Amino acid sequence: METDINKVLRNVLSTGKVVIGSRQTTDAVKNGKAQVVVVSSNCFEKTRNEVKDVPVINFPGTSVDLGVACGKPFSIAVLAVLEPGESEILSFKGA
Repeated sequence: METDINKVLRNVLSTGKVVIGSRQTTDAVKNGKAQVVVVSSNCFEKTRNEVKDVPVINFPGTSVDLGVACGKPFSIAVLAVLEPGESEILSFKGA
């Protein structure tokens, strides 16, 4: 059974702890707080290179699509999960 990335993202945003944005995500990775990072298909290569120390989930859509999937009215190029809450984000293998 395939888990829908959109459902997993909404669950982690509502039950876990997440930081959104390139600067916040790279800071979380450097500080060892990020457990997993989700990057959009059009995320800058520089940002991708800065988050290689943690597991990365490649979101199949653009930053606009990732924003919509997260239920936000703005685009999201990258986000870091600090606490997964009740979501299955840490074991997600889909994207």
